[in-house]
Amino acid sequence: MNWTKLAITGVIIGIVYFFLGWLVYGILLKDAMTMPEGMRELIEYKPEEMSMGLMLLSCLVWGVFLAFFYMKAGISDWKGAAINGAIIAALMSLSMGAGMAAMYKFASMDNAFTDIVANAFCSALSGAAGGWYLGRGKTA
Repeated sequence: MNWTKLAITGVIIGIVYFFLGWLVYGILLKDAMTMPEGMRELIEYKPEEMSMGLMLLSCLVWGVFLAFFYMKAGISDWKGAAINGAIIAALMSLSMGAGMAAMYKFASMDNAFTDIVANAFCSALSGAAGGWYLGRGKTA
């Protein structure tokens, strides 16, 4: 395992995912995910209280996870990385969303399905950037 390549690919994926998440979740879907009346104020930080450092860490860890998977699976092209990133993200979002909807009153499967599509989209594009990096310099 080339640890330098893993770290660089993970950072690329994580940073692209961070900015895509800001665009998709923070702007485009800001008001799309609903919660029961009064619940949002109880569980969600105000934008100025949110920890951007922890959010960046979360995105970087996701990037390293995808990079690790790509390297172990031998994926080194943007297309394969995009497809696999979307599938992994969709399955992870479905698993987490269904579990949350089963246990918590504030969660819903409608929000889970929105998250599946959004996370698959963000992971496909950020994964494609990582796959491009892994495959650069290779000839077909």
